[in-house]
Amino acid sequence: MKRLAWFVAVVALVAVALFFLNREQIHPGEPPAAAHSREALPERSASDDVPELTVLPIAESAASLNSSDNTPGDDISILALMVSDYGKILGGNPVGENDEITAALMGKNPKRLAFLPQDGRFLDSSGRLIDRWGTPYFFHALSGSKMEIISAGVDRKHHTEDDITSD
Repeated sequence: MKRLAWFVAVVALVAVALFFLNREQIHPGEPPAAAHSREALPERSASDDVPELTVLPIAESAASLNSSDNTPGDDISILALMVSDYGKILGGNPVGENDEITAALMGKNPKRLAFLPQDGRFLDSSGRLIDRWGTPYFFHALSGSKMEIISAGVDRKHHTEDDITSD
C-alpha cells in the first residue's frame, strides 16, 4: 500500500510540474491565439476576406452610356458586349432583375470584376440600368449564355414599335 501511495504522489508531482512548465501565459484582454504565439496579431476586419474590386477596361466604354456621342443602338451594343464578356469570364449570364444584373456588372459577382463604372447617367436612383430616356432596360435571358437587352425607346413603353433590342 505504501508503494501505491508513493507512486500516486510521484505521478501527481510530475503532472503539476508539467502543468506549470507548459501552461500558456494569457494576459487579460488578449485573445488566446495571440497569447499562444507570444506576438500580437493584427486585427482583421470582415473586408480583409473580400478581394478588392477590379475595374475592367470595358467600364471605360460603359461610362459613355447615354451620352450624346452615342446612339441608342450604340448603348445597347455596349451593354450586350458587357453581358457577353461577363458570361465568358464568369461562366454564364448575370441573373435576376435589372438591379441585380446591374449590381453583378458593377462588381457584385464571385470574381469582384466591374464591367460597369460605379456611377453615371446610365443608373437610376434604385441602381438600375436605364436608357437615355430614363426607362429601365429589360433583360431577357435567351439561354445561359445569351441575353436580349431591350430599351423602351422614345415613348418609354416596352413592347411597342420604337423599342430598341440587342441582336
